[in-house]
Amino acid sequence: MKTTKKNSATLLIDTKSTLGEGPVWDWKKQVLFWVDIEGCVVHRYNPIRKEHHTWSFEHMVGAVVPTDKDTLLLALENGLARFIPTSETLTPLAVLQNDRPEMRYNDGKVGPNGNFWIGSMHKQLAPNSGSLYRVDSHLKVTQMLSGTTISNGMAWTANHKLFYYIDTATQQVAQFSFDKSTSGITNKKVAFTIPESFGAPDGMTIDKEGMLWIAHWGGHAIRRWNPTTGEMIEKVGLPVPNVTSCCFGGENLDTLYITTARSGLNKAQLNEFPLSGGLFAFQTKVKGMPFYYFKET
Repeated sequence: MKTTKKNSATLLIDTKSTLGEGPVWDWKKQVLFWVDIEGCVVHRYNPIRKEHHTWSFEHMVGAVVPTDKDTLLLALENGLARFIPTSETLTPLAVLQNDRPEMRYNDGKVGPNGNFWIGSMHKQLAPNSGSLYRVDSHLKVTQMLSGTTISNGMAWTANHKLFYYIDTATQQVAQFSFDKSTSGITNKKVAFTIPESFGAPDGMTIDKEGMLWIAHWGGHAIRRWNPTTGEMIEKVGLPVPNVTSCCFGGENLDTLYITTARSGLNKAQLNEFPLSGGLFAFQTKVKGMPFYYFKET
């Protein structure tokens, strides 16, 4: 019987985020960005200088991604916006404007062509009420999927031929054929299903070997999966239940940065798991792939 490799992550910053999410490594600047969705905060951390900075906003921030113009693209709950960190200037883009207070955006990634992919979801988790969108450099929006519940993890293979996607409510990782020439997705199938005893699949990233690292909400862990066989290869334990997402960072892309949440925990659980909402890190033996920057016109 094969033994699964087990490790544990270490706390990096005790941010006590309500809903820490969406870590992304800006490899040009060698800094990490992530959000506290419900806390309406964007975080930046420079691991070399050990500098941690935050910006607060009036609306929930579903995702943050760096652009190729040294700005940040934010998925605020009322629509996309451009943010310039140096001047702290926020400019609404009149894209994916949301006038439904029960909805917000959740988890965004930039694809191989520099397009921004972002999911919407109902704040009370109403089934099949969300969608997955793609926004190109001209800010044109294309609906890629509809009827999603909790739009979450996204990843593309190194050869850009496959796209993986998680709708948390399904307990599945879906696989699509990806056409780089059009940024289209087709041929949906279930890559593998995650046992409910492991927790719900949340955010994810992909390594150079094509394996998926998935955060497990309610599962106290990040797990590494082989999407071809559905085999769970490695487990990285955390001293908190609600693990939300992860990304590879550091100079060699071999540090796994992990976000967590306090949301959904009662007072007794917060006393038992006081580090919930913190940023964690784990040194991996395999490297990740560089993040794609959103292409601005």
